[in-house]
Amino acid sequence: MKESEYLILLEKQLSGDICKEELTTLEQWLSASDKNRELAAGFRQIWEKTTSYGKTFHPDLERDFAKVQARIQSVRPMRATWSRPLLRVAAGLAILVAAFWSWQNLSGPEVQEVMAVSTQKMLDLPDGTHVWLQKGSSLVYAKGFSGNTREVMLKGEGFFQVKHDPEHPFQVKLETGGFVEVLGTEFDIKQEAGHTVVIVQSGKVRFSPQADIEGPQLTANQKADFDHAAGKITISRTDNLNELAWQKGGLTFISTPLKQVVKDLELYYGVTVRLENPEMMECPHSAPLTNQPIEKVLESISLTHQLRVEKTDKGGYILSGGACN
Repeated sequence: MKESEYLILLEKQLSGDICKEELTTLEQWLSASDKNRELAAGFRQIWEKTTSYGKTFHPDLERDFAKVQARIQSVRPMRATWSRPLLRVAAGLAILVAAFWSWQNLSGPEVQEVMAVSTQKMLDLPDGTHVWLQKGSSLVYAKGFSGNTREVMLKGEGFFQVKHDPEHPFQVKLETGGFVEVLGTEFDIKQEAGHTVVIVQSGKVRFSPQADIEGPQLTANQKADFDHAAGKITISRTDNLNELAWQKGGLTFISTPLKQVVKDLELYYGVTVRLENPEMMECPHSAPLTNQPIEKVLESISLTHQLRVEKTDKGGYILSGGACN
């Protein structure tokens, strides 16, 4: 595929019109080289950041169109499958990219995109904010923050430990167009399966799942779950220490009912664990921070509560018997 065709896929991804096969093609292109990822990061700025830094942006569209006409010619062999309006979209995107990079190189900060492809990644932003990215996630930000706000764009899941700066609010823009804004706090954002979930560990944030509607404020130990299909946000209190276990590097249980322990083990280790005895569901379990193999964790639980551990043919585990002391 030509570069102009990937620009079309980028536009479709940002507008929410991309199909599964196209998304796979786009992700393969992004992972192929740093150059591709830099182009994608710049293109996302067309969507989100061209007015974020207080600059005046006046592209000369006629001049830029002349520069990219040759690129549009390269798309002609695909006329059998691309409509004329879509070709005009391709031309417009190429013009915007060319104009944006000209503007950015002259007056804007350099853009950086960090991707956690197969493992989690930790990074420090220019203002001293610490970010942990879950694997499969990415963050776009300016190498030097300027203007009245500190803005980043998150795809996937990330935990933020924001540097306190009341004069320059920190804003995380979401894939769906909403945002989370803070002054200084620790919080997690997860975007998956039609839901955006925000968990606040400390401080205070404002969660606006839709950019044009001011959302609710969340404080420490509160969780907000926005269902995109229903357009509904649910706020609850979360005392489960393990919802952020991926960032903390292990699980912690403090008088946690065994039914919740099982759920946390399944999520953290990616396995199935079945607790067969209903009388053990509410039995409290306590254990310090651990990242031991699942077999060791289950062995410890079985010794504490007199459970029998059986491994299934499909790689799951069954806990049977038991006595709650």
